[in-house]
Amino acid sequence: MKVFQKRSVAALVMALAILGGILLGQIRKPSDVSAPSTAVVGTYTYVYDHAGVLTDETMAHIDAMNASLFAQTGAQIMVVTVDTTGGTDIIDYAADLGNRYGVGSAERDNGLVLVLALEDVAQNGLLGDYGAAYGDGLQDYGETLNSLLYARMEADFAAGRYDAAVQETFGAYMDWFSDLYDVTIRENYIPPVRETYSAGDGYYTQTTGYLAPTMGMVSSELLTILVVLLVLWIALDGVRYGRYRRRYMMPSMGIPTRRYYPVFWGRPRRRRPPAGPRPPRGTGGGVTRPPRSSGGRRPPTGGSRGGTFGGGSFGGGFGGSRGSFGGGGSFSRGFGGSRGSFGGGGSFSRSSGGSRGGSRGGRR
Repeated sequence: MKVFQKRSVAALVMALAILGGILLGQIRKPSDVSAPSTAVVGTYTYVYDHAGVLTDETMAHIDAMNASLFAQTGAQIMVVTVDTTGGTDIIDYAADLGNRYGVGSAERDNGLVLVLALEDVAQNGLLGDYGAAYGDGLQDYGETLNSLLYARMEADFAAGRYDAAVQETFGAYMDWFSDLYDVTIRENYIPPVRETYSAGDGYYTQTTGYLAPTMGMVSSELLTILVVLLVLWIALDGVRYGRYRRRYMMPSMGIPTRRYYPVFWGRPRRRRPPAGPRPPRGTGGGVTRPPRSSGGRRPPTGGSRGGTFGGGSFGGGFGGSRGSFGGGGSFSRGFGGSRGSFGGGGSFSRSSGGSRGGSRGGRR
């Protein structure tokens, strides 16, 4: 077995093991190599036009775009129009709808609810209000979503063009989601997707066919194989050394007759011969140190060593007053932990402190 003690042989064995693993993976490749496809299973209502201000074309467009968005990212955008929220804050109203209908996937909690209340009086005294609530998965982007809402909604909403206001705002949100997840969103466009998402009751994505592994997946699996082989070889090398030690390096055995050659690193191990007796101090063969002087200690060198260190604090968040700007004032905020589930398992809730976790916008 001396041949296996050579490092070149060990490297060759490892390379053959890797090739064998790749070959085994090809053998176990599924027989169904048909073209992959992804479909959305179930139905979902994305538009509730209780105020009767949206056209059929706008509602059909919202449904078709949401199908493409959900299949690729798990995100959903629900649009609701009402005459009034009945005295409920418009953001709380939107959050309650998100929790009730499970907007956003359970995997990412990235749903968004847009509400238009046409007869509500905003806190600035103007008629009409609008707002958006979003899940915890979008909490970090709250400021951007708020800016989009006011920039795209206000002008048409203030002029009473509610259908145009919804189209403009919905389109801006879709473009933002497309950039966030780096996907192409078109009406009913559903490419093959490796990930699966679920939202609400019985609404989920399903992928069939064979999806070839990506380069990242192959690299990860190859690295895992290498690590496993390395650990296994080190363990076997430890067993070899244990046997060598019991056979050649136990006490009273003298000098080993064979060397131990490690597989990967280290020098050949050979037991050193016992050292001879040390000569006594002051005798031949040694150097006698002169006695120390009783005085004249070396003076200490000047200066002391020291240093300081400090820390810092980190805080974040955004907030605003509860007031809504009229005529289309808007309030959009993220919801975290206290409101319950939103989406297929996420949550829409508002902050419990003085900060509202969002901002309202309206006519200036």
